[in-house]
Amino acid sequence: MRGVWVLSGLLLFLGLATSETVQQRDDTDWCEHDKALHKQLDVVEKNIEQTVNHLEAEISALLKFIEDSNPPLQLGAPTMDIFENGLS
Repeated sequence: MRGVWVLSGLLLFLGLATSETVQQRDDTDWCEHDKALHKQLDVVEKNIEQTVNHLEAEISALLKFIEDSNPPLQLGAPTMDIFENGLS
């Protein structure tokens, strides 16, 4: 859940960053504007990559926890019929 909040925050930051740069745009400095925009996009890309790596680590930790908490079924072990008493 925390990862969803981080990702939505990053997307909000991206929207704010692009809207602020568009408002501050000066046609005489279009090259500087493009450089600044690329720097901001590089920061956003780096943050998204870190978020994805963090989410991958959390997912693999959760999967490992699930695997460790469920004991493997033994082959040939007797099974129990949960409908043995007849619910129909």
